Amino acid sequence: MKISRTQLLGILLAAVSLAVMVLLVPASQALPAPAKNTLGVLIATIVLLVTQAFPIGITCLFSVPLLYFLGCVETVPGALSGFSNATLFFVLASFGISEAMTVCPISKRMLVVLMRRFGQTTSKLLFAIMLVTALLSSVISNVAAAAVFIPVIHQFLSVYDDAQARRRTARAYMIAMPVASMIGGMMTPAGSSINILVISMLEKHAGATIPFVDWMLMGIPMAAVLLPLSWLVFVKVYKPAPLPRQKLADFVESTVRQLPPKMTARDVYVIVVLGAMLSLWILSSWVPRLQIAAVALVGLFALCVPGKLNVLKWEDFARSVSLEAFILLGSMISIGGVISSSGLSAWLAAVLFPTAFTASMPLVIAFVAALVFVLLIPIPVAPALITMLAGPLVSFCMSIGVSPVLVMAALGLCASQCYLLPLDTVPFLTFSTGAYGMFDMPKSTALIQLVVIALASLWLPVVGMLCF
Repeated sequence: MKISRTQLLGILLAAVSLAVMVLLVPASQALPAPAKNTLGVLIATIVLLVTQAFPIGITCLFSVPLLYFLGCVETVPGALSGFSNATLFFVLASFGISEAMTVCPISKRMLVVLMRRFGQTTSKLLFAIMLVTALLSSVISNVAAAAVFIPVIHQFLSVYDDAQARRRTARAYMIAMPVASMIGGMMTPAGSSINILVISMLEKHAGATIPFVDWMLMGIPMAAVLLPLSWLVFVKVYKPAPLPRQKLADFVESTVRQLPPKMTARDVYVIVVLGAMLSLWILSSWVPRLQIAAVALVGLFALCVPGKLNVLKWEDFARSVSLEAFILLGSMISIGGVISSSGLSAWLAAVLFPTAFTASMPLVIAFVAALVFVLLIPIPVAPALITMLAGPLVSFCMSIGVSPVLVMAALGLCASQCYLLPLDTVPFLTFSTGAYGMFDMPKSTALIQLVVIALASLWLPVVGMLCF
């Protein structure tokens, strides 16, 4: 396979940055040898991930021997510590749960209900698709929630006779749908692996946690404001082309005809299992024994039971699992642990965050949210960014006498909104269809990210006064 210039540049930059940190930067009391070598591994890993010099899984696996041989950690199991984290097994279960939602057309039934309610115009139909995507994404993977509706959008676009109108509408729909998915992921901890990762990092570095219900109090109101506002932005910026009312009605009815006439016993069973999981997740706010990942694994088991209610076969589950995502998350959690144990966390806190910061909580949250969105441009890999910032952020909060709970929540809520450019996995699903260009997205999403900063800085302190 021929290597591209970007890949070659990535390999060279990663090698140079690692060599400089390990061989040329002197160790000091502030930055001891394990810490500076860990920083070198982190920079090299991020460069290789961003440039896609190697497959993501290979890049992440390579970080394990680097951490060990460069003395960042004493043992190989220490370099692999992230692979025993509960977050990883929540992600594993979420692949199966998402596949079960695809096997049973529950999501499309939800879409039909909303299309009949809102589908009188192309703009309102866009809102219906955004709403059902966000609701679905609140309990399953953002990627899976977005992927479900790409064929539906393609089918809708085929209704257009005029090519220019079709392209204009495709740009609006294909940008709006992944954004809606990531907004929906804010609603609950189960809505995104990023949320679970942040909670895990908070527990590790600060000994605190965010109960399921408290996260919902933060995420649901923010999503409830963001979703209609972002829809309005997409309609104004991209102007989806109108269609005759009869054509829209025919499209809705054609979607209905593709579904089985009645819900099956398996459909009902999936709804019951998901409802039970959500109930247990909410109950975990008062019963810590009902750990989120453990409940998700039980739910996965329930969906795989044999017999008439069998929803998910082992082969289907195994095929649905993204080994790449699994290895990426496990490796980033491992590196996060080494950042803390090597002393790099304290050094990063001193470099990234001002020590004389005496502002109020809203301004602290606004500062962190803005920093996250700026860093997402060169580091569009949310798990890597969270791994890098979690420890230093907790240290920063403690140094200025601020509880890290709300600030870490802001980190998670903002890191999951990685849509300034279509570089994250979720928007890349639609970007790869060719419906829009790289710089079509920021025409709308830059404003949405500014709104996220404002909402987080205003709403999270209110939740803090109510819950923490």
